[in-house]
Amino acid sequence: MGGAAAQGQQAGSEPGSLAAMLEVLTLAAVAAAGYADAPWWSAPLGAGAVTLWAWWRKVRLLRQHPRVPFSTKMTAYLVVSILINLGFALGSYLAGRLLRGWLEG
Repeated sequence: MGGAAAQGQQAGSEPGSLAAMLEVLTLAAVAAAGYADAPWWSAPLGAGAVTLWAWWRKVRLLRQHPRVPFSTKMTAYLVVSILINLGFALGSYLAGRLLRGWLEG
C-alpha cells in the first residue's frame, strides 16, 4: 500500500520508469536494426547504451552524501550487467533478423 498510487502519484511517474522505458526503446531499436539487416555490431552498441544509462544513475548516487567508494562488489555487478544487457541486445537483434526472414518467406 506504500506504492506510488497510495502517495498520490500516477503509476509510472517515478524516475526509474523513464529509464526503464529508455532501455526498452533501445532494445526495440536494436531489434529494428536486426530487421533492417544492419551490421552485427549494432547489438553490442545497443547493449553499451543500455548499460551506460543504467549505470549513470548509480554513479550519480555515489557522489551524494554519504559518499560510498566504488567496491569490488560494484565491479562484479557492472560486469554481470554488461553480460546480461549484451544477451538482451543480441536476443533483440536476432529476433529482428528472424522476423525479417519469417516475413519475407
